[in-house]
Amino acid sequence: MTGLRLAGVVLISAGLAGCDTEPNNHAESVNQAIPVVVNSALPVNATAPVAEPKILKSDHFPVSRETQPAPAPALAAPDYRAIGTEPFWAVTVRGTTATLERPDHPPVRFVVVRDVEERAIRYSGEGFAMTINDGPCSDGMSDALWSDRVAVAFGDGVLKGCGGERDEGA
Repeated sequence: MTGLRLAGVVLISAGLAGCDTEPNNHAESVNQAIPVVVNSALPVNATAPVAEPKILKSDHFPVSRETQPAPAPALAAPDYRAIGTEPFWAVTVRGTTATLERPDHPPVRFVVVRDVEERAIRYSGEGFAMTINDGPCSDGMSDALWSDRVAVAFGDGVLKGCGGERDEGA
């Protein structure tokens, strides 16, 4: 591409040399004195032209191109996580928000408060209640045992499953 640009400049220069208002009998000698080279590499001592950077709308902000974007904040570990099978579901509690996830349903978020009782922990809010009881629980799909038994009551019914610490077994 650079060779073509150089050849174009040479051709234009040669053509302009013969464009005087007065007749010039030396035009042929000028054209013969300028070698025209097409599709050849740049001479060894020549430097390649540098492409100008493309101006983007975001270039109007004073941001260095070398500055790396800040990493996305990692989500903190959930305060509590529970799962269930048949039907599959999961509840993740982070702070005062419980998120219920099920296949073929959009996630549903509930504002909850935590209440610790003598034999259970409850997360409850408008239209949502999750009760956690201590005791081994099998998820029914693997050989893993979980530390807690969980029941989730919400507008569509009650789901039962496991939560807390997962013991993979031996």
